[in-house]
Amino acid sequence: MCADDGRARRAVASEVQPSRRKRVGACAFRASVSALVALAALASPVGSGVAHAQACCAATGVVLPARLRVYEDFGLGVQARESQAYGSFASDGSFAGTSSGDLVTQQNLFALWRAVPRLQLGLLLPYVETWRRIPSRPGAPGRSEWGGFLGDVAVSARVEVLRPGDVGRFPAITLLGGLALPTGRAPDEARNPLGTDASGTGSYEGTVGVEVEQTWTRWFASVDFWIAKRSARDAPGGQQSFDLRVTALAAVGYAFANQVGVAAFANVIRGGGAAATTAGGAGADLDTRVAVASAGFAGLVPIDEAWRLQGTLALDLPFSSWGRNQPATVGLGTSLVRVWQ
Repeated sequence: MCADDGRARRAVASEVQPSRRKRVGACAFRASVSALVALAALASPVGSGVAHAQACCAATGVVLPARLRVYEDFGLGVQARESQAYGSFASDGSFAGTSSGDLVTQQNLFALWRAVPRLQLGLLLPYVETWRRIPSRPGAPGRSEWGGFLGDVAVSARVEVLRPGDVGRFPAITLLGGLALPTGRAPDEARNPLGTDASGTGSYEGTVGVEVEQTWTRWFASVDFWIAKRSARDAPGGQQSFDLRVTALAAVGYAFANQVGVAAFANVIRGGGAAATTAGGAGADLDTRVAVASAGFAGLVPIDEAWRLQGTLALDLPFSSWGRNQPATVGLGTSLVRVWQ
């Protein structure tokens, strides 16, 4: 998060000079794009062996689609996301394309609040919709279905341990935390014939992580690392438990003089495999290890001091051995954010 050199937050908003406004705009871009690319990483549908074919899982709440600048107190936003599955990875890592993958759309409402100068809290309310098609086969006609339901509500926290300039040229360091609540429908709880109203994981999920960010005039780079853990849950095949899931994200970007900015990012997700235990205590012998690697672009266009438009484009890389037990998707997201000082 970009510091305001010790000036009062509200004074900065009213008294800043034109050159300083440009730097504040660059800071806003770096903060927002860092949040956007992390959310794009979280958009990969990582779940159990049952859920991995359902591209419906909501973000875990570590990062929301925006961040507040140091002189902003509150923010509200709306985001629309669309994800199309174009292939899948088997348990051995082999990739196979498909022309009938799920189309998932998601509408998110989110709120941001700066509780104290170095602590931001956030809330994400998602609604998830899925379109699924089963191709026709000899003797069996094809069918398709739309469905949707409330997704997994998520809360998040950001603790700014070091801001740029606190310790010379040392990079900024932020601690991340989040909790997703199982308010959506898990795949085994779906009511529609094709399960298109499945919209969540069916588990609580807690996440902790760290973000390191460095800036050089208009250039910036950031590295994020977080660990997520899902709670056990009862499922038709027995009680499911889940391994830790690890995510690493790297991004680099540039803010132009007109405050428009672009960034490129790449991320890797590993772990999160599921195990099922039956009533007799026997464990299921299935390879449910999860892996996915993605890359994409993010951008920001400021409308004015209070409004900004943001977007991301992300692609799960379709290379054999780069993924495991997951669909491969391409996703597009746009956000409109309003902030108050």
